Amino acid sequence: MAALAALVPCLLTSIAPGAFALPSPEAGGAAATGARTAAGTLATEPLSPDLPGSPNLPGSPGLPGSPEGAATPDKAQQGKVTLALSSVSPKAAEASGKLAKVRITGTVTNRSGHEQTGLTVRMRYNGTPLTSRAQLERYAAGQPSQLLAGVGKKFVQLTKAAAPNGTQSFALGANTADIGMRRFGVYPVGVEVVNSAQEVVAGVITFVTFSPKPGDVKPIKVGWVWPLIDRQHRTAGDVFTDDDLNTQLGKDGRLDGLVSAAAATKTPVTWAIDPALLDDARQMASGAYQVQGLRDDKAVRKPKSAAADAWLKSLKQGMKGDPYFALPYADPDVIALVRNDQNNQIALAYRNSQVATDVLGAQPSTPMAWPPLGVAGPSTLKQLVKYGRVGTGPILMSSANAFGGGQNGYTPNAVTTAEIDNRQHTVLTYDDKIADVLDQDTRSPGRKVLAEQRFLAETAMITAEQPQTPNRTLVVAPGRHWNPPADLAQGLLNDTASVPWLKASTLDQIARTPAQQRPQQPYPDEFQGYELGPGYLDQVHRIQQEANSFASIVVNSPSPVYERAVLRLESVSWRGRPSTAYAARRRVSAELGKDTGRVRVVSVQTALAGNSGMVHITVANDLPDQTVRVTVNVSSENSAKLQIGKLEGRSPIDLRPGDKVTRNLPVTANGNGRFRLLVQLASADGDDYGDPHVITVRTTGYGRTSLLITGGALAVLFVGVGVRAMRARRRRKAEAAGDGRTGTEPATGAPGTYYPGAEPLVAGDSGLPEPGPGAGGPPGAAAGAAPHAGPGSGAGSADASAGSASGPSAAPPASAGRGSGTASGVQAGPGPSGASGASAGADASAGVPAGSPGSGYPMGPASDAARSEHGAGTGAGAGSSGRAAGGHASGNGTGPTPLPGNDSRATVRDSWSSGRAEPSSRAGTAADGPDAGSGPSGSGRSGRSAGADEWTEAGGWFGARSRHGSGNGSAPGNGSGSGSESASGPEPESGGGSGDAGDGPPSDGDERRR
Repeated sequence: MAALAALVPCLLTSIAPGAFALPSPEAGGAAATGARTAAGTLATEPLSPDLPGSPNLPGSPGLPGSPEGAATPDKAQQGKVTLALSSVSPKAAEASGKLAKVRITGTVTNRSGHEQTGLTVRMRYNGTPLTSRAQLERYAAGQPSQLLAGVGKKFVQLTKAAAPNGTQSFALGANTADIGMRRFGVYPVGVEVVNSAQEVVAGVITFVTFSPKPGDVKPIKVGWVWPLIDRQHRTAGDVFTDDDLNTQLGKDGRLDGLVSAAAATKTPVTWAIDPALLDDARQMASGAYQVQGLRDDKAVRKPKSAAADAWLKSLKQGMKGDPYFALPYADPDVIALVRNDQNNQIALAYRNSQVATDVLGAQPSTPMAWPPLGVAGPSTLKQLVKYGRVGTGPILMSSANAFGGGQNGYTPNAVTTAEIDNRQHTVLTYDDKIADVLDQDTRSPGRKVLAEQRFLAETAMITAEQPQTPNRTLVVAPGRHWNPPADLAQGLLNDTASVPWLKASTLDQIARTPAQQRPQQPYPDEFQGYELGPGYLDQVHRIQQEANSFASIVVNSPSPVYERAVLRLESVSWRGRPSTAYAARRRVSAELGKDTGRVRVVSVQTALAGNSGMVHITVANDLPDQTVRVTVNVSSENSAKLQIGKLEGRSPIDLRPGDKVTRNLPVTANGNGRFRLLVQLASADGDDYGDPHVITVRTTGYGRTSLLITGGALAVLFVGVGVRAMRARRRRKAEAAGDGRTGTEPATGAPGTYYPGAEPLVAGDSGLPEPGPGAGGPPGAAAGAAPHAGPGSGAGSADASAGSASGPSAAPPASAGRGSGTASGVQAGPGPSGASGASAGADASAGVPAGSPGSGYPMGPASDAARSEHGAGTGAGAGSSGRAAGGHASGNGTGPTPLPGNDSRATVRDSWSSGRAEPSSRAGTAADGPDAGSGPSGSGRSGRSAGADEWTEAGGWFGARSRHGSGNGSAPGNGSGSGSESASGPEPESGGGSGDAGDGPPSDGDERRR
């Protein structure tokens, strides 16, 4: 019964070809043919046309060349018998001649995994042409056994394909008259494979167009839009996210095929070029570049791309004579940008489209705009016209999605108008159905032939709708990322120029034809779901703000790299690829943050040694190849505690790569502690750059005064050490040369008869001359010179009656000393040859003078006198220094000596402990004071009194310990003599030498120096 059912249509066809009616799918094609279709065996049917969000929607998953594409056809065809057409000829069949025979070739492959016995391939057809484009679409999606009634006479046995994974080619042919082709139109032709049970295991429908006779139709003008657009491959600088672009630009690559196909034909096209693609190709062709995956940590350095260099050269050659228009840089999602109030990004994208002119060496010849998917609302169209400088140039839009259908169901002309900014603007609409057909995966086996035959069928159907209407126009615009084989692209252009129902034209020529008014449709709501979302664009906008800040400080940069990097993030090619877009956004943000941080303030903390000083602010530029210009703004976080002055130096500051510049800022602190300065870098226009930098200022309360005190103390220390060193050096020289007296000679006098602690005798008992009239006082009344004589002082003989040293440089008299008739000297000022002496006065501890005014006789100490140091001796010579408590000196000088055994009539006031003796002196004895100096005219020895030391125990109940030495009285006073010293404190210093006493001012008569 099945065999009989299959023979019936053959008999009917042989009797009257094309006489039977087309079976409808609703009536059941399988019943009409009598063949049962094996479920799941039809693997070569064309994919359904693109819809929003479908796998072949531009910018969505499934896009050819996209890493997030759909499954490969090989996986989808596993376990099936596949049929792939290799060719269909002729492109336009005729009633006679060489074009009167339809020939179809192809290949059958057994992928079922088991042997298929009795496989046969045959042709199917109908005898009537199709009447509408809708019917054409239905046939393209159907199966031969369901829609085509006629069966070809010739069968081809597929013995090789019967075996598992077996493949066999075939060729089928039929005359146009046998198929029923008699008048201009599109005729469906099918090829199917059946097994031994007459089950259809594979099948496909294609179309053959029967050419019209001359004068039957008026050709329709066809203009091609040739897109050179690709997804984004770069983030910033020369870093690429992959090396796929190098493959596409190379031989047999997608972009290379588009250029070579257009260059190989004379059919005019209008190029639609993304400047970002040319920018990437130029970057790869100019030198080495880096490739770092969006999820990789390290970049791989690639050499200069020879493929990119060759592609750019072939593009310039292939475009000669063809017009082109430039898209905004990186083809941004302008609809989403306008929706999110980021119109300025559209302006930036168009401004950077100048790259196309720079690379191609020619300005765009056709001002035109092309919104994504050819659909945009009035606000977006306004921005495109404004920033794209379209002027009166056309806007390329979708015919089906942006406008209503034509009259009476016919395909409308390509030229229409749209209201933009309250005026009518020319619009070129492209045919959506043809665009969908071309955007199918044409690289799979058999798809290329189906696409080309469908293109010819669609254009023939459009022409056949109104065959005698002149000036009909059609625009063909494949998707932005069209990926045809090079021979298919070239074949389509050749078909446009060769078939009799088409006439190749340019878009400029088509735009000048009369417009056909059509109702404009609102922007489809369902399209909004495929736009870049507001959250994503907000994040990109933040990156844009940082990029603008970075660009504001760069000097002589025509287009900062991060401006274009941000535009790449806004590309429409990120639609449907959220994970990849997110990774790219993070990469750009990280790279921008790293470069932004390379221009910075490096100062961190400054310490002030007082309440005022300078803060050093250092700005560094660590960018490898960018010169920057910045200004420095400084503010105090607490202006009441830390006040700042004006920053020193020129502003703004230019920093070449690697430069560091320091500027000083005067500050004044009110109090101690830590204070913060906020340093804000800014552009030359005053826009802030980066976050404020904090410098901590630490202040102390000492400052300049403490530095002066410390410095003064160090100076005194150094001077003192130097003086002592000089003295020691002179002493050593004198001792070595034997020049002068060293103060170590044996003593010449005998110890005095007065024991320590005795009070002075009354006047006349001491054996000293009585005070007489005269300005200088009696001789010996105050003969002791101050022991700290200046340079040139020393022990020597002089007139004891003078009462004081004299000389041109003598210092003023010192205050009164302690003890009656005893000169207590303080340090005398320097003089060239003499020293001033200290006058004799009252006991310092007693607080009374040595005598009343006008009286030359000394007085004893008060009853409450405290212990004091005295030096006793005869004459005006000063004894050894008595800096320690209880130091005494007695000896024979030039003055009268006391009588032995004389009663001192002294009253002991108190007793002293061992090692401390009550001072005992006579009127007119030696002076008491610290450290006698030595000058240039004399030599001396410091540290001990002159003479050999000899320690003895003083007798009596005092228990005092005394040290006696014989010497020449080397203390720097008038006269010379021998003396003894008793002390319990530090050893005194004395110097010995000879010299002339200077003539200083005389002392007053009562020996008081106030």
